[in-house]
Amino acid sequence: MEGAGGDGGKDVYEYDEDNQLIIYELKSFTGRLTRGRRSQVEKSLMTAAQHQPDAWDLVVPVHPTAGEWSWFDGLRKDYPFVRELCGLVWLNEKLALHDDLVRAAVQGPDGYLLDRIRDARAERDVLLGGVPDLAERYETLMRRASEISPHYGLTVSHAEGGGSEIAIASKDPRTSDSAPILVEGELVFSEDDPAGAELRSRYERAVTYGGDVDLPGAHLRGFRISAPAELGISGPLPLYEMRIRSHRELLVPALCAQLSVVGASGLPLQSVPLRFYERSRGARGATLFGSDVAGLIEVQLRLATGAGTWQVDVTFSEPREYPTPATALPVLQVMAHARAGAVVRLAFHAYEMPSTLESILDGDWTNDDFRTWASLCADLRFIQEATNTSFPIPTQMSGTDASGIRQAARLLRGEAVSLGKGPLTLSVKPDRAAALDVFSASQQRLVLAREITLQLDGWSAALGTCVEYCVVERPSRLAHVREEVAAGRSASLRLDLPHGERVYRQLLAHVPAGWLPPELAAQRETHAAELSAPSGEPRP
Repeated sequence: MEGAGGDGGKDVYEYDEDNQLIIYELKSFTGRLTRGRRSQVEKSLMTAAQHQPDAWDLVVPVHPTAGEWSWFDGLRKDYPFVRELCGLVWLNEKLALHDDLVRAAVQGPDGYLLDRIRDARAERDVLLGGVPDLAERYETLMRRASEISPHYGLTVSHAEGGGSEIAIASKDPRTSDSAPILVEGELVFSEDDPAGAELRSRYERAVTYGGDVDLPGAHLRGFRISAPAELGISGPLPLYEMRIRSHRELLVPALCAQLSVVGASGLPLQSVPLRFYERSRGARGATLFGSDVAGLIEVQLRLATGAGTWQVDVTFSEPREYPTPATALPVLQVMAHARAGAVVRLAFHAYEMPSTLESILDGDWTNDDFRTWASLCADLRFIQEATNTSFPIPTQMSGTDASGIRQAARLLRGEAVSLGKGPLTLSVKPDRAAALDVFSASQQRLVLAREITLQLDGWSAALGTCVEYCVVERPSRLAHVREEVAAGRSASLRLDLPHGERVYRQLLAHVPAGWLPPELAAQRETHAAELSAPSGEPRP
């Protein structure tokens, strides 16, 4: 209020949200509050009392002494509404939040306009200095942007789809009360449309617990924005899409937990460790954001304030870089048991929170898919432990690779793997004609020993010496093959298996001794001794 003709004891005044009158008495004193200056303050206070204020503050740019504080406190004896003595420290704190006001007051309107003219000319100039000129120009624009409003700061960035994106953020936490930006309109969701009902549920969830949601323009009607005049954005607000984003607070250190899927007996079927690293807040609750160590699943935990209830969403996504089988297996096993409505238990240290799983967002993956991958992952982990190797899960897994993993795991467990019922084809070269003599009997045992290595996506695991063995009948075309070999030509000999017989593959250490010739039998004993060596010793 202009005080040249008397301000009636109200230099500056306001009515707060409770309609209480607050008067601020402004004095430009420097130095000490002498007796004469105190008398001026008391006279102004007496005049202000006629307005029956609810609070009265004295604003003066000084550092009050103990005696000055004592004098000010004594004013409350006659005037109970006296509230605060706001000195130089208080003024500096407030001015630091509003450099635009300081600049306008110090320079005056002429200097302010000259700066604007200089900036406008600079925008038309060529950036002859290259990057330094661009950096200086950008810094100037950002400084000017911060001076547009005493309440809000502006930040410009490149939008994802092209163009510019301007973010508006308050300079003071109390701005929302004194100079709010209000967005008003109608959200329309059709209950007959399942997609619309699901979008409404997501919107209510984001507002209640914090979170993110995108609302297409078809659901937005009659939106208007009301904002401080200096921003220039008030009026109708045509929206093609509304994106609601909750601020996420970083949790340092991360909050560790254990997620378990519980069976009908009440015991956990499988569990996986989690780390919650972010938190957002809503109107009536909060959301924790976390993941497993491998980053295979993203977990959102929604907690209702004061209610002690929570809901959890689990999202599975295939990673860009696959973890080792030992790391991925617990996650895959949890997902194999998880389904919407499943009973889950979340444990933070010793505190357990039982609930039901709200949703599983796993794309095209089904529980059967997770069971299949969990089984393959368990076999691959066993292979790596048995062969003293370590490598990540292959990014490209074919059906042949999956069969190879299953077979390798069975071999390492000592099982005999069936390769089929034949027939077999034996290629005979002229210099190996003597090998045909073994087929003189009506039936003959055939044994083949070779080294086998499992190859996966550039990684390998040596399984060791494997033996393939079976019983074959005397070849019907044996005489013809002898003639071809005798003439110096290679020939193919078909070998049929008796009815009910199969070709088996087995690691040498586990092959029945009766199947092996003397040299392989001796080697078998060596392999068996190595496999029974104490745990921790290297495996050849």
